[in-house]
Amino acid sequence: MSSPARPRGLRLAVARKIHLAALRILKCRLIGRICLWAAFSLEKTIRIDWRHQMGEKHESLILDIHIPYCIYPEKYLRHFNATGTNEQKNMYLAALMREVQSYKDELTDYEIRAVNLSGGSATVMKPDLLGRLLSMVRHTLPVAKGAEISFDALPNTIGTPSLTGIAAGHPTRAELMMRSENDEELKTLNCAFRMQNTRNAMLFLHKFHLNNVSLTVNYGIPGQTMVSWHNTLHSCVIMRPEHICVEPLAVTDAEGMPDEQERFELYDHACTYLTDNGYLQYAAGLFCRPHHEYLFESLKLNGTSVLGMGVNAVTVLDGYMTRNTNNCALYVKNAGDFEKLTSEVYIADESFLMKNYVSGRLKLTQGLDAAAFEKRFGQTMPEEIRRELDEKIHEGWISETGGVYTATRRGLFYMA
Repeated sequence: MSSPARPRGLRLAVARKIHLAALRILKCRLIGRICLWAAFSLEKTIRIDWRHQMGEKHESLILDIHIPYCIYPEKYLRHFNATGTNEQKNMYLAALMREVQSYKDELTDYEIRAVNLSGGSATVMKPDLLGRLLSMVRHTLPVAKGAEISFDALPNTIGTPSLTGIAAGHPTRAELMMRSENDEELKTLNCAFRMQNTRNAMLFLHKFHLNNVSLTVNYGIPGQTMVSWHNTLHSCVIMRPEHICVEPLAVTDAEGMPDEQERFELYDHACTYLTDNGYLQYAAGLFCRPHHEYLFESLKLNGTSVLGMGVNAVTVLDGYMTRNTNNCALYVKNAGDFEKLTSEVYIADESFLMKNYVSGRLKLTQGLDAAAFEKRFGQTMPEEIRRELDEKIHEGWISETGGVYTATRRGLFYMA
């Protein structure tokens, strides 16, 4: 049996589910999956019919377009990095455009409310091609009116040429990878820029009237002290971005790095200092001025379906979780061909969706409301989830009041 073809809208949802279930049964000999998928497919179909009867014609969707390229790889960070020639980068953007086109007319039951050019350094690509890509997304896919269109940027790539090119796609938000105010810490991270580049970038972004700007800063850098961390936060506040992302490093045990308690103290100081300076914490490590939450991340944490495009991109949509190949050359070759492009396919059954929703809601400061869970899934929280929540309460990660579970500051630190 061949691999399952790419989903073509909700009308074929049940057929696709049966196809994939059969493939899994042949591989794993788990006959019980037939019953699981029959029940899940029926529930999905009923939920769609109910939504249409209630007049809700479109399900919310967020689009994550992954740009892996960088100037050169930075240390200790979460991003999947790749380096390449200008020709390779241009070929990658052309492949992304093919993948966008391959979804034309296939998302009629969805409305894209947020688009993100992710990866940490999207602006190393040719600016006019980035603008053309975003413009194609707007005109090819069902992007909602007023949708958030965000891009990740390195400070030293922001200037008149780059912003002129990307402006063709009408972005509404920029995520600037400031990392640190301290140039020595930037050198430790192997960043290709210095603090002055961030200051200059902020001036250019405001000049181009892109005023919804977020600064990403990192704690736990080798050699980082409370004083240097405070100076980084202070520099952020002085530049008055609309949003600040306080992010831990992916590696925490390298030589010279703060230990866990010291990292918590850095995080704790950020929470107090930024709140005292007019920023609202709405999720783990995320702070904003009023009405400037990062919509893409907020929707993702609320369990909204995700369509991922690009190398290593993850999709959680219509009962599946898929991952694209992490090989740039294979992605460029196969973009637009779902069977050849996809490296992993999993069943995102109701249990998966419940756990994903619970995990995301706990990262939001509003927390997880048991009544909202029941309304969303049509049942009370399963005993397994309740036991896990009780364990987190015992560990001091979360608290519960009147059926609402909210993370403590230490809990948000561990979940950041």
